[in-house]
Amino acid sequence: MGLSRPKILCSACLEHCNCRYDGSVIKNETIEKLKEYVDFVTVCPEMAIGLPSPREAIRIIKTDSGFKLVDSYKGTDRTPDMEKFMDGFFKENNQDEFDGVILKCKSPTCGLKDAKYYPSAGKVPSIDKTNGFFGGAIKSHFPNLPTEDDGRLMHFNIREHFLMSLFLHFEFRNVVSEVNTIKKISPLVAFHTKNKYLFMAYHQKALSQMGKIVANHEHHHPDEVLKLYEQAMLPIYSTYPNSGKNTNMLLHLFGYFKNELSKDEKSFFLDQLEQYQNKKIPFSSVLMIIRSWVIRFDEPYLKNQTIFNMFPTDLIEVTDSGKGL
Repeated sequence: MGLSRPKILCSACLEHCNCRYDGSVIKNETIEKLKEYVDFVTVCPEMAIGLPSPREAIRIIKTDSGFKLVDSYKGTDRTPDMEKFMDGFFKENNQDEFDGVILKCKSPTCGLKDAKYYPSAGKVPSIDKTNGFFGGAIKSHFPNLPTEDDGRLMHFNIREHFLMSLFLHFEFRNVVSEVNTIKKISPLVAFHTKNKYLFMAYHQKALSQMGKIVANHEHHHPDEVLKLYEQAMLPIYSTYPNSGKNTNMLLHLFGYFKNELSKDEKSFFLDQLEQYQNKKIPFSSVLMIIRSWVIRFDEPYLKNQTIFNMFPTDLIEVTDSGKGL
């Protein structure tokens, strides 16, 4: 039996628990919507080392021996406790159990690149920014997982890429489970087929490499094929589509209907495509023209392509700071 829902590791203070230093919980619309579609595993590293909520805020300081985690004013060193917690956490959890990670931005424990560090405890200005203790450890121990913080998820393009990666990772985990059960790569072939144009939009070179792996001309064992394919798929998670790659993918889809469309329909599509390239209209507008033709002409190969439905439509929210449609 396959996995039923994606699993996300999430900072507990995001929509789950009143565990911040001031006793609050942070509202987050994306996480709230995701609750219907994913299973969350929550973690609060600060409470995990015995700190209460509310509590004195902690901070990262830079010393001659490296970074330390201390109480912001009293200066009590929390580094040994945090290191002990993280050691236990990563012994009990590995990235194969999850499909994504959402962490609290700017946090001295959970932050990703944006946690301030200071020269000491007390009332002193910050020096610069770095990874939070736990956030940095996540990047080190779970390098292949789609990982974002709540601040970056406010941007449409970043959020869409994370959601695509999350559900793609989950689907692939199911493929791995099925291949390991039946000892055949047919589920991987089906996965590659339905994601062809999604992969094309994200990384043409990776698509080509994955296609060769699936063809399996070397007759590798299914386990080896899965490993090779998973490695080749990594650029999909770390690369964003752009207008050039999207245009190339859209023209490939357009080619399916070149003998079915009227001259005016072709002209209209190419005009819309040009408007998209000039940032006058969103990518989704042009893609939906193609999808209408898939339905109209009952095109079998394109019906189940994930480029048309990367994740549940209820999760789409375009009214945000990014407007990166």
